[in-house]
Amino acid sequence: MNRLIRYLKGYVHIRLISREPERFLNLCAHNRILLWRLVSRDGFYEMYLSAADFFRLHSLCRKSGSRIKVIGKYGLPFFLYRNRKRKAFFLGILLCMCLLYVLSLFLWNIHVSGNYANSTGTILAFLEQEGITHGILKAKLNCSEIAALLREEFSNITWVSAKIEGTQLILEVKENVDGYVAEEETPTEPSNLVASKDGIVASIITRSGTPLVLPGASCKEGDVLVSGEIAVNNDNLEVVGYRYVPADADILIETVWYYYDEFPLVYEERSYQEEGFPFPFLQIGDFRLESFLPWKETETSDVETYLWKIHLTENFVLPVSVGYQRNLPYTIEKKEYSREEAQELARRHFEQYKEKLEKEQIQVKESSVTTEITDTACRTRGTVTVLEQAVERQNCEQRTVEPTIVPEQAD
Repeated sequence: MNRLIRYLKGYVHIRLISREPERFLNLCAHNRILLWRLVSRDGFYEMYLSAADFFRLHSLCRKSGSRIKVIGKYGLPFFLYRNRKRKAFFLGILLCMCLLYVLSLFLWNIHVSGNYANSTGTILAFLEQEGITHGILKAKLNCSEIAALLREEFSNITWVSAKIEGTQLILEVKENVDGYVAEEETPTEPSNLVASKDGIVASIITRSGTPLVLPGASCKEGDVLVSGEIAVNNDNLEVVGYRYVPADADILIETVWYYYDEFPLVYEERSYQEEGFPFPFLQIGDFRLESFLPWKETETSDVETYLWKIHLTENFVLPVSVGYQRNLPYTIEKKEYSREEAQELARRHFEQYKEKLEKEQIQVKESSVTTEITDTACRTRGTVTVLEQAVERQNCEQRTVEPTIVPEQAD
């Protein structure tokens, strides 16, 4: 801190030439003139003092019979004096300060912390829809409204803190991660659950509505499995009316899928040669400056490209990218799968197919496939029995029950 103050006020490096240097130093101490870095060099004393105290040394030099030689002048006042004719330099400093002030009025970074279930990109995309983006004036932001918008949009966010620090908006959120379940649209109109495929009902757990089938029953496409119509009976178990609700149930239908896979036994394998020298490029938007590259992509070469986007701040990405490209020439060699290799590849294809079904929440109950290898190709075909939720919702037609008129008995 003292160095900064000395630099702003300016200080001088002097050499004392005197027969009685002790008297000069005592006079400086008596007049409270601060000296620092006092050293003896070549029979003289050198020291530093502020520019304001330097102008007080004239009377002290006369009393002590001393002379002062200025070795150096340092600090902001002397810097400004030496560059007083450089008007463009000081104008640039002034414009830079004005630019920094103008930039400080805008929001240049949005930092989100504490989010796990909701990604930062999802939150930023929502804020952008609400008009809260990088580059917006800070005066247009209301932290309380931003916090309320996030709580309203994301149901699993239980607490939000929004504050502006400098040119960044800091969002701290807390989520109910353990109890979070993705909300699905709950139907409100009366409806039935019908089969969307032919099959056998493997299991049915009804939560709302009237089940019309039992596990093990066959069903055709379009058959009503759970009706949204609930009969209302009286004490005599007579139907006196109907109540209609949106049917809700977990239904698994056993269906049969046909599987077919074929690939040729002869294939092409690429053998890459030595990697070429990487050449940098600049990309602005979708336009890439690469005309200086000494090669172009051909039919027997691939181009390896690495691209990095330039970030002004953590989440503010500029439309400018830098990267490099490398040419990878290759030669093509024809090879042929052996019988064992073809069977192994066909098995891997079938395993990948079953993994894909599991990702789509389709359970594979059993499979019956065979692999046939000819002179030119390998074919795998057969059936796969799966358990899937092959149901869809259908509007429920409503009906009314006419009241029963009991005839009067004669007396």
